[in-house]
Amino acid sequence: MRIPNSSSGRGGGLDATMTPMIDVVFLLLVFFVWTASIAAVEHLLPSSLRAAPGSAAASVEPPPPPDFDPVVVKIVWLGESPGWIVSGNAVRSLAQVRQTLEAVAQIKQDLPVIIDPAADVPLGAVIDVYDTARLAGFEKIQFAASEDV
Repeated sequence: MRIPNSSSGRGGGLDATMTPMIDVVFLLLVFFVWTASIAAVEHLLPSSLRAAPGSAAASVEPPPPPDFDPVVVKIVWLGESPGWIVSGNAVRSLAQVRQTLEAVAQIKQDLPVIIDPAADVPLGAVIDVYDTARLAGFEKIQFAASEDV
Protein backbone atom coordinates (compact mmCIF):
# COMPACT_ATOMS: atom_id res chain seq x y z
CA MET A 1 0.00 0.00 0.00
CA ARG A 2 1.31 3.33 -0.96
CA ILE A 3 1.14 6.41 1.28
CA PRO A 4 -0.34 9.32 -0.62
CA ASN A 5 1.90 12.28 -1.16
CA SER A 6 0.55 15.60 0.05
CA SER A 7 1.46 17.33 -3.17
CA SER A 8 -0.30 14.83 -5.38
CA GLY A 9 -3.95 14.19 -5.82
CA ARG A 10 -6.16 16.41 -3.73
CA GLY A 11 -6.07 20.11 -3.78
CA GLY A 12 -6.63 20.73 -0.03
CA GLY A 13 -3.54 19.29 1.56
CA LEU A 14 -3.50 20.28 5.26
CA ASP A 15 -7.09 21.49 5.29
CA ALA A 16 -8.44 17.97 4.87
CA THR A 17 -6.47 16.58 7.83
CA MET A 18 -7.37 19.46 10.19
CA THR A 19 -11.14 19.15 9.75
CA PRO A 20 -11.71 16.25 12.21
CA MET A 21 -9.62 17.97 14.88
CA ILE A 22 -11.54 21.23 14.48
CA ASP A 23 -14.81 19.29 14.77
CA VAL A 24 -13.66 17.62 18.00
CA VAL A 25 -12.54 20.94 19.50
CA PHE A 26 -15.86 22.51 18.57
CA LEU A 27 -17.80 19.63 20.15
CA LEU A 28 -15.74 19.88 23.34
CA LEU A 29 -16.36 23.62 23.46
CA VAL A 30 -20.10 23.11 23.07
CA PHE A 31 -20.08 20.38 25.74
CA PHE A 32 -18.28 22.52 28.31
CA VAL A 33 -20.47 25.55 27.63
CA TRP A 34 -23.64 23.51 28.10
CA THR A 35 -22.46 21.80 31.28
CA ALA A 36 -20.96 24.88 32.90
CA SER A 37 -22.99 26.67 35.51
CA ILE A 38 -23.82 30.06 34.05
CA ALA A 39 -25.56 31.43 37.15
CA ALA A 40 -23.64 34.11 39.00
CA VAL A 41 -22.31 33.22 42.42
CA GLU A 42 -24.07 35.24 45.08
CA HIS A 43 -22.22 36.21 48.22
CA LEU A 44 -22.55 38.93 50.78
CA LEU A 45 -19.72 41.28 50.05
CA PRO A 46 -18.11 43.23 52.89
CA SER A 47 -18.53 46.94 52.59
CA SER A 48 -17.17 49.90 54.46
CA LEU A 49 -20.33 51.99 54.30
CA ARG A 50 -20.97 54.18 57.27
CA ALA A 51 -24.30 55.39 58.54
CA ALA A 52 -25.08 59.01 57.96
CA PRO A 53 -24.66 61.26 61.00
CA GLY A 54 -27.89 61.51 62.93
CA SER A 55 -29.17 58.20 61.60
CA ALA A 56 -29.93 56.16 64.71
CA ALA A 57 -31.85 53.44 62.89
CA ALA A 58 -28.72 52.04 61.28
CA SER A 59 -26.93 51.48 64.59
CA VAL A 60 -29.73 49.64 66.40
CA GLU A 61 -29.18 45.89 66.49
CA PRO A 62 -32.07 43.53 67.19
CA PRO A 63 -31.93 41.78 70.54
CA PRO A 64 -30.87 38.14 70.49
CA PRO A 65 -33.73 35.65 70.61
CA PRO A 66 -34.44 34.36 74.10
CA ASP A 67 -33.40 30.83 74.96
CA PHE A 68 -36.27 28.56 75.87
CA ASP A 69 -36.04 25.48 78.04
CA PRO A 70 -37.19 22.18 76.55
CA VAL A 71 -40.77 21.13 77.24
CA VAL A 72 -40.76 18.31 79.80
CA VAL A 73 -43.86 16.11 80.04
CA LYS A 74 -43.74 13.87 83.11
CA ILE A 75 -46.19 10.98 83.20
CA VAL A 76 -47.12 9.40 86.52
CA TRP A 77 -49.45 6.48 87.13
CA LEU A 78 -52.28 7.30 89.55
CA GLY A 79 -53.63 3.79 90.10
CA GLU A 80 -55.99 3.41 87.16
CA SER A 81 -55.15 6.37 84.98
CA PRO A 82 -52.10 8.44 84.09
CA GLY A 83 -51.36 11.92 85.36
CA TRP A 84 -49.37 14.51 83.43
CA ILE A 85 -47.07 17.33 84.49
CA VAL A 86 -46.10 19.67 81.64
CA SER A 87 -43.09 21.84 82.48
CA GLY A 88 -43.95 21.80 86.19
CA ASN A 89 -47.70 22.42 85.78
CA ALA A 90 -50.13 19.60 86.60
CA VAL A 91 -52.57 18.84 83.79
CA ARG A 92 -55.82 16.89 84.27
CA SER A 93 -56.41 15.33 80.84
CA LEU A 94 -54.62 14.41 77.64
CA ALA A 95 -56.68 17.06 75.83
CA GLN A 96 -55.23 19.72 78.15
CA VAL A 97 -51.74 18.33 77.46
CA ARG A 98 -52.43 18.82 73.75
CA GLN A 99 -53.73 22.38 74.29
CA THR A 100 -50.64 23.25 76.32
CA LEU A 101 -48.29 21.76 73.71
CA GLU A 102 -50.11 23.54 70.87
CA ALA A 103 -49.79 26.86 72.73
CA VAL A 104 -46.05 26.30 73.16
CA ALA A 105 -45.71 25.22 69.51
CA GLN A 106 -47.24 28.51 68.37
CA ILE A 107 -44.45 30.34 70.18
CA LYS A 108 -41.53 28.12 69.19
CA GLN A 109 -42.02 24.87 67.34
CA ASP A 110 -38.42 23.65 67.24
CA LEU A 111 -38.15 23.13 71.00
CA PRO A 112 -37.42 19.59 72.09
CA VAL A 113 -40.17 17.78 73.98
CA ILE A 114 -38.84 15.40 76.63
CA ILE A 115 -41.24 12.68 77.73
CA ASP A 116 -40.36 11.41 81.22
CA PRO A 117 -42.59 8.46 82.16
CA ALA A 118 -42.49 6.86 85.59
CA ALA A 119 -41.46 3.20 85.74
CA ASP A 120 -45.01 1.92 86.34
CA VAL A 121 -46.68 3.84 83.47
CA PRO A 122 -48.05 1.57 80.72
CA LEU A 123 -46.54 1.96 77.27
CA GLY A 124 -49.90 2.99 75.77
CA ALA A 125 -50.01 6.14 77.94
CA VAL A 126 -46.49 7.07 76.84
CA ILE A 127 -47.37 6.57 73.17
CA ASP A 128 -50.48 8.74 73.62
CA VAL A 129 -48.30 11.63 74.86
CA TYR A 130 -45.85 11.05 71.98
CA ASP A 131 -48.69 11.17 69.44
CA THR A 132 -50.09 14.29 71.12
CA ALA A 133 -46.73 16.05 70.82
CA ARG A 134 -46.49 15.10 67.13
CA LEU A 135 -50.02 16.37 66.49
CA ALA A 136 -49.13 19.64 68.23
CA GLY A 137 -46.38 20.14 65.64
CA PHE A 138 -43.22 19.17 67.50
CA GLU A 139 -40.58 17.15 65.66
CA LYS A 140 -37.87 16.79 68.32
CA ILE A 141 -39.41 14.38 70.79
CA GLN A 142 -37.07 12.65 73.20
CA PHE A 143 -37.49 10.17 76.03
CA ALA A 144 -35.84 10.70 79.39
CA ALA A 145 -33.81 7.86 80.87
CA SER A 146 -33.17 7.32 84.55
CA GLU A 147 -29.63 7.74 85.80
CA ASP A 148 -29.27 4.12 86.90
CA VAL A 149 -29.80 2.77 83.36
